[in-house]
Amino acid sequence: MDTIRSFEQEALECLTALYESSEAREIARQLLEEVRSCTRTQLLLLSKDTLLSPAECARLERMLHDLSAGTPLQYVLGYAYFAGHRLTVAPGVLIPRPETEELIELILQHPESRSSQRLLDVGTGSGCIAYALTAALPEVSQSVALEVSSEAAPIAEANFEALRKATGREVYLWKHDLFALLEEHTPPTPPLDLIVSNPPYIHPEEAEEMTPQVLLHEPHLALFAPEASPIAYYIALAELVAQGYLRSGGNLWVELNPLYATATEEAMLERIGRRHAKTELIHDLSGKVRFLHLTYCPAE
Repeated sequence: MDTIRSFEQEALECLTALYESSEAREIARQLLEEVRSCTRTQLLLLSKDTLLSPAECARLERMLHDLSAGTPLQYVLGYAYFAGHRLTVAPGVLIPRPETEELIELILQHPESRSSQRLLDVGTGSGCIAYALTAALPEVSQSVALEVSSEAAPIAEANFEALRKATGREVYLWKHDLFALLEEHTPPTPPLDLIVSNPPYIHPEEAEEMTPQVLLHEPHLALFAPEASPIAYYIALAELVAQGYLRSGGNLWVELNPLYATATEEAMLERIGRRHAKTELIHDLSGKVRFLHLTYCPAE
């Protein structure tokens, strides 16, 4: 490999076992853009016979090796785009999904979100949800991201620091466990306007249906719910509301497993009290029930 043409040929040979040929070509272009620090337009203007430096060749070889071993592209590049933002990612965090971008859009489109001042993102991972909402909501003055993973926390912190430098907006990373938080019974004063979470929701029995790129490389802590209770995190989130973490009229938004959507809604209403919450299950763009929106109304 010493030219763009020879790299593209090698990339196709390495990657077509894992990707469709069109996707393999696209990945090869992204790797070239990254290594040569150029835009897609600049890359297209280059001759296929453009020579690659020894350092570029070595880096491209390492990237192809990792990709052919099943490492997701985002981990190889070290970043992923989410809701228009470039975020640092690494094997310690879940790669942000398009469905979670849909959740962000739903929240931003909701009329009450624009006035939210205090928000909590539970299980922040890479920090993508807290990052996107803090960047977009003009009235947010207190943004907290809860994360228990020692691998994920530094990655979220790096993304929040990038947000602070770019916009002046701040997210406070709170390294803490949701279930331990519930035992402390110390809701904030004043309570929150907005709670958001994309908790682990895949039942371990679903693992056989997952691709090796996900199953072997992404953190199981962020993927899998407890086998005994696949909706345990949602019951815990409902307990946060019941303990007073969310103000009257405040909103809770979650991404969930379509297989347990109705059970999740029922369990959350049962914990909070059916007279004290209004819920709505929402489909994603593929037609699956993927999101739940809950409004807390204890006075009604």
